[in-house]
Amino acid sequence: MASLRGVTTETLRHYDRIDLFKPQFVDPDSGYRYYSIFQYEVLGTIKELRQLGMSTDEIKDYFNERNFNKSLDILKAKHTELVSKLSELHELEEDIRGKIGYLEHVSKEKELQSVFFREIGRRKLITLNEKINSNLELSYGVIRLENMLTEKTPILASNRLGIIIKEVDLRAKRFEEPSIIFAVAKNKEKIPKQCQMTIPAGLFACIRYNGELLWNRSESLSKIMEYLDEPGYRITGDALQIMHVDITITDKPNEITFEIQVPVQI
Repeated sequence: MASLRGVTTETLRHYDRIDLFKPQFVDPDSGYRYYSIFQYEVLGTIKELRQLGMSTDEIKDYFNERNFNKSLDILKAKHTELVSKLSELHELEEDIRGKIGYLEHVSKEKELQSVFFREIGRRKLITLNEKINSNLELSYGVIRLENMLTEKTPILASNRLGIIIKEVDLRAKRFEEPSIIFAVAKNKEKIPKQCQMTIPAGLFACIRYNGELLWNRSESLSKIMEYLDEPGYRITGDALQIMHVDITITDKPNEITFEIQVPVQI
């Protein structure tokens, strides 16, 4: 019977022990279990229901006073559950594929500590509107932001997490001031209005640097501000500091990378 249905003999012994699928006859002397070929339908149904993710208790209920309407209702409920799981898996696959593509792109990006310009589209940010003063506050902030999202994968290692550097602090060269943490939202997210912020599309002066700490940005900010002090450049808003490669990807400090983006007009 095990061979005919493609299951193990231990599976049949287990089903016997839990009273799910019992042999037609057990030899009292040898203990051998004997099955009738006419039991093939029940074992086949059990195998199918297990493949659908049903527990043995659910399958017992399925066989208890089985009738057409009951079986149909159970299968419809299980189908709804499977569709939901497939949707979750599809979303998870999209997120992982996006992260892989992003990290492959990062590996080919421009060298560190060089100012370059990039056109970036409109972004909707989720922010707690609270300033972050330490790595401890940053850790709690990331968790709180993730809990506001509906997606299944963490937002780390995705260039969607960062801090806002206020324009007034940029101009005053107060580069170590506490900053507001944010995450870039997806369009489908339903976020309270008080936690939303929109960054218009436009041109950004950018610079990348590496190191373990989010706060070690003074050198990079000084360099980009000196560059923008030249005639012809005008800062048009708050800067963003994006985590590009973080501690979820590497333990090596020289591989952890941040990018600062300053909105400008030329």
